[in-house]
Amino acid sequence: MARSLSGTLTTAQKGTGRVPYIRIFINSVDYTGRLLFIEHIEEAYRDRAIIVLRNNDRALDPGTVDLRGYEFEVGYGFTTGAGNEYVGDGTNEPGPAALFVKNQQTISAEGQVVCQLYCEGMWMYAREQRIRAYGSAPYFVGAYDGTTDTVYDIIEDIIEGALGWTLDPKPSPDDGILDTFKPVFDINQIPYESAASLLYRLITMTKCYFRLRANNVWTIVYPQTSDSVNQTFYSDQEHYFLEYMEKYNEVVPNRIVVYANNPELLDPWPEPVMTGDTGAYSGNYTEVLQPYVVASITVQADASNRAAAIKTRLDSESLAGRLIVPHDCGMELYDKVSVVDTRGG
Repeated sequence: MARSLSGTLTTAQKGTGRVPYIRIFINSVDYTGRLLFIEHIEEAYRDRAIIVLRNNDRALDPGTVDLRGYEFEVGYGFTTGAGNEYVGDGTNEPGPAALFVKNQQTISAEGQVVCQLYCEGMWMYAREQRIRAYGSAPYFVGAYDGTTDTVYDIIEDIIEGALGWTLDPKPSPDDGILDTFKPVFDINQIPYESAASLLYRLITMTKCYFRLRANNVWTIVYPQTSDSVNQTFYSDQEHYFLEYMEKYNEVVPNRIVVYANNPELLDPWPEPVMTGDTGAYSGNYTEVLQPYVVASITVQADASNRAAAIKTRLDSESLAGRLIVPHDCGMELYDKVSVVDTRGG
């Protein structure tokens, strides 16, 4: 669901003459008044930002202040009738996910000196963290045997147990896989796996996605076509959009077959071979079949669910689009947007 915004903030961001307010607060110091430029990118499995701050007084030179490594959250909002409001201020929630300053530059050009911060988010942080909460040194190998822990349980162990962050309760309803399927899952099968690689392996077993929020909170969402629209943008009325592009790709592969039920890794594969199959392709192109081997799956429904999950993710992540709107602080990754375009009609 979209963020919950106050009436004054909602009115301000839809109105004419809007004044954006972007709060930059790092290591208990307010840099909001120095902000010249920000580019903040949130993707499914990556998040990063470039922030440029005024530095004509040279107060942000690396030898004067060192911002590297600090964790902070950007507060996006507007100046409203109630003052400066932003997501994460206690009324307008939730705030965006944390960023970590990874490098700090001083850039001097004619007439201006700036400080540029390159920041990375929680996914990038998780890529750097090697999981050592299982087994013993030096390899820290762990294993789930497929009898007790669901995908959600293992995700919770990694996020809360290994990383010390917070995982929100599972979505309701979920996809029928997330908190039902109990995988055989190895930790550090390849030595020193990162938290991000483990979380990616787990979430791709499902039809769900991660949404990252303030205070190091991970939320799992299950987007569906039946979801209610979170925000509507119009070409001829508020809330306006500036530009809209949507591209439909021919998704390849267009058929997924999962071969399963060989937990002992016997050769040859035991007959009959269990398969999960998304079914024959019926579009205008030709069928392109992609096989997957998941020997540890021993239940037909689980094999079928795995094939469906892979195909659903391929279809969802292949849709390309671009929507350019005036500053909007209410949207989150995986919110459902509707566009009403009367141009050219």
